[in-house]
Amino acid sequence: MIRFHLASVLKKKGWTPYRLSQETGLTVPTAYRLADPTLTFGRFTADTLDRLCAALDVQPGALLEFVPAKRRPRRG
Repeated sequence: MIRFHLASVLKKKGWTPYRLSQETGLTVPTAYRLADPTLTFGRFTADTLDRLCAALDVQPGALLEFVPAKRRPRRG
């Protein structure tokens, strides 16, 4: 599972989703959806990640975290 930390990065920078949309060229609804930590999203393009990293001056690892799913023990 991928966890997305955009909301916390925006909070540290003092940015609103509206400002994010202005800086990245993403639509306002998209910026608000991406910044909402309670929502999940499906597809996420490399272009969007590139825009976010460039505008926020961060590496992708500041925004994304891989959390392995818990596996059930195999029955044999």
